[in-house]
Amino acid sequence: MMLRQATLAALAVLALSTPSAQADGNAGLKAYEAGDYATALKEFVPLAEAGQPSAQAAIGQMYLDGHGVPQDPALAAIWLEKAAGGGNARARAQIGALYATGTGVTQDEMKASYWLLKAANQNVRQSQRFMAQRFYGGLGVPRDLAQSFLYAALAAKQGDPEGQQMVNVLAKEMTPAEQARAQGLLQAWQPTNN
Repeated sequence: MMLRQATLAALAVLALSTPSAQADGNAGLKAYEAGDYATALKEFVPLAEAGQPSAQAAIGQMYLDGHGVPQDPALAAIWLEKAAGGGNARARAQIGALYATGTGVTQDEMKASYWLLKAANQNVRQSQRFMAQRFYGGLGVPRDLAQSFLYAALAAKQGDPEGQQMVNVLAKEMTPAEQARAQGLLQAWQPTNN
């Protein structure tokens, strides 16, 4: 269900993008929502090949889910990484998860953290929770309880129950200096597209 929501979010961004591509993006989105994946793919491919990150993300998700194309995690990863490089937040979250699990790519904790952190900083709730866990355990990033608290708190603010649980655990484990640093990070945090 979450993958479908991510796909629809990526497709919705595509449909609202540049005016010159709007007709194709809208047609692709409508076709996708109607389950006409062949038409959706036909509409998205030219946009993706022209470098549009939302179209690249949509195609990557289609290959990941096997919608209208054979399921192919390796091909999905190629398209998702292109979209992630273009700044697409959902693609960043998805390619980060693929690197974390080794799905379609060689497992790489540093690349996973790189992309998940970018998505977390674009306010993707699930990526914020993942980064809280990664900073807590030192997975692909140095262990840092203040950073872990920051991302857990950001996820919790968006209604993530696991993020709230992490906030509670971290509040008990952190030193007063780490708590002060975490509060400073939280107060200074602003979403970014970088």
